[in-house]
Amino acid sequence: ARPSHCHTSRAVGSRRLHPRNQTASLGSRKMASDNAMDALNPGKSRKTTDCACSILFILCWAGMLYIAIMGFLHGDPDRLLYGLDYKFDQCGKLNTAAGRGITSLNVNVALTDGNGTKPILLGGRDHTSEPMYYAVAPGGTRFPASYAGICAGVCPNANLERIGYKPSEWVCTGKYYDKSNRPDLTVSGMPYIRSFTKAGVDSFVSDVESMGSKLKEQNAYLTSFFLFKTSTEGCPDTAANDDERCTICYPSYPTVSYGASAYCLPNLTFIAENKNMIASVLGDKFDLGAISSAADKILGSGGATTLQVIADAYTALPVILGCMGAAIIVGFIWAFLVRLFVKPMMVVTIIGVFIGLALGVWTLWQKANEMRNSALYGVNDNFTAYADVTMGFFAANAACLALYTIFILCFGRSIFLAIGVIVEASKALAAMPALLFVPVLPAVLTFGVFVYFVIAAFYIASTGELKMDGSGVAQIKYDDNLKGALAFHFFGCLWSSVLLNHVGWAIVGMSVVQWYFARDKSADIGRTPVLTASGRVLRYHFGSVVFGSLIVAIVKYIRYMMHFVKKYITPENAVCGSFIKCIWCCIDCCLRCFEKLLEFISRNAYIIVAVESESFCTSARHAFGFLVSNLGGLAMVQVIGDSFLFLGKAFVALVSTGIAAIILTQSPWYNLNTTSIILPCTIVFIGAWMIGSLFMGIFEMCIDTIFMSFLIDEDKKLGFADGALKAFIADASKGKGEKVTSSTKGKATTSAPNVKPTVQA
Repeated sequence: ARPSHCHTSRAVGSRRLHPRNQTASLGSRKMASDNAMDALNPGKSRKTTDCACSILFILCWAGMLYIAIMGFLHGDPDRLLYGLDYKFDQCGKLNTAAGRGITSLNVNVALTDGNGTKPILLGGRDHTSEPMYYAVAPGGTRFPASYAGICAGVCPNANLERIGYKPSEWVCTGKYYDKSNRPDLTVSGMPYIRSFTKAGVDSFVSDVESMGSKLKEQNAYLTSFFLFKTSTEGCPDTAANDDERCTICYPSYPTVSYGASAYCLPNLTFIAENKNMIASVLGDKFDLGAISSAADKILGSGGATTLQVIADAYTALPVILGCMGAAIIVGFIWAFLVRLFVKPMMVVTIIGVFIGLALGVWTLWQKANEMRNSALYGVNDNFTAYADVTMGFFAANAACLALYTIFILCFGRSIFLAIGVIVEASKALAAMPALLFVPVLPAVLTFGVFVYFVIAAFYIASTGELKMDGSGVAQIKYDDNLKGALAFHFFGCLWSSVLLNHVGWAIVGMSVVQWYFARDKSADIGRTPVLTASGRVLRYHFGSVVFGSLIVAIVKYIRYMMHFVKKYITPENAVCGSFIKCIWCCIDCCLRCFEKLLEFISRNAYIIVAVESESFCTSARHAFGFLVSNLGGLAMVQVIGDSFLFLGKAFVALVSTGIAAIILTQSPWYNLNTTSIILPCTIVFIGAWMIGSLFMGIFEMCIDTIFMSFLIDEDKKLGFADGALKAFIADASKGKGEKVTSSTKGKATTSAPNVKPTVQA
């Protein structure tokens, strides 16, 4: 039972005596009481903390906006989205001088090595109706680019499973780039003198001259085939569009285009199966292997398989988006039911995760068996790879199901011990249901920051200088200034996304401490406790949240930069390379752990900020002292409480993924138009897990806040804790050989202003 006498300088009913509370109780209540400050720091007003950090964040965004504006004014993201043909004309654009915004098509471009420039003559063609980039052949000595590319309205040879060897199926550069310039390839009958008259003879002469001109044009086109081009002279950089030296025709190869891609990608399966036959017919001058290798380099090993899997995800996009929406509904339902029925929902969550895993095992087993029993298995390499990957996912899911079953059987009793903490968190949510919507606005704003970053980054990156060489994709030179601008812009957006997440934590912490330290849980928190807490966080403690998020963002930025640098470090020695990879992994693991530690300290620091109204560093030091003084209770709450939250995330993710798997396997249309359900289901699982994490994050912050508030409560002997929570923490600490300080036991206190962590003597 809560003690009836006063443990501090004010009695239970002394709320009426405090001037701030007198104002709140006069007439209609204008603002909820600041219960945490009244309970722990009576007579002290809340103050603004870490203002300098707020100014720093504003300056950071000012720099980001300046960089973005420069990118919007001088950049053109289409240079990154669309390819450039062999004359450096951009596909999908009007490339005349006026369309480019320049006075002349004679321009200087950077050399391959970046040292100096070189004059070239741009093509100036109108490609507004030709957005697709097609690599005709490797440039070699004939063209300045690594790959001679053209722009097309549709991908050449897209519907054929053979080489387009007929003259009408060729793809050409130079004079015959535009198909309207190609001659009529039909051959009419031989001319003859129809009558021995003046008119008959004149008609015969005219027919012979016309046929000769037509045959000459046909001969010019046919002899532009690459096998007739024996001269080693290349296409000059300043050559006109119809220059004979640049006019070369090649047979077309089968291509594919997935989704909204602006590139005609080679059909890698066809090329792999037929490149030897093609080489035996056309020789080594038509090197499809080089084009195939370039596509594999861009797409990674197994490029054709990668493209097909991506195509499956694109086809299943409506199912993916629908199941993402279902995940939000499942998350709301789970959070609402847990708030009302904690213990039953615990059982439902455990059973639901088991059913979700079992459903995944069953679905993958059925699909893997179906694919392995197909006639294509063992014959078609890509189909065989899909089947084997599906069987691998089945084995992984089966292992997860077995481990989950063992975990529940061995640790089920310990999980239920954490219900004491979760009950208190559910009480706070019941009193303040608006807490469930706290992560919604930060999530929406984070998505907005991501969209802004992507759009601005495209514009900033496209301001670089045009390069002389390339593969037809993003032929842009990036100097140090541009690289620095992109890095700064990335850090600013990363910091902003971390800050939005931390603001949500701070609002939840402020709301829960006001509820915990309220004598009257319904009256003292006001009508809009979450809105009031949001105002206090943004008005008084935004700088502290900026400070905490900055520390975490710096560590994240270092990790991401390490991953970026690692991609460009390829030691020649295999042993040395493996050793360096191992070192990279160890460093990344340490940084990841350090990042998680900083996030944990920041969450608890925000709780102390809400209670003490002190700076971030002071609050972090006090929070750390409290946690170190109560390691037993901390271990129980973090391990057991987080286990329950993990089950909640898994429940939301597996239910949503199960729905997607059922639709993709049982719907005749999706079963016919998709080869594998792996990538669509993986995307749904990741997205649903992130959505579930938003809802579970509310519970996690509530649990952490109640635990820290209880420690402060017991340290100051205020008597706000309920018996169930006090018994749980006391039992946990006793089991770890520790004792939580209570009002009935002697204690020694460490020196710290306002709120002081205590350690049992």
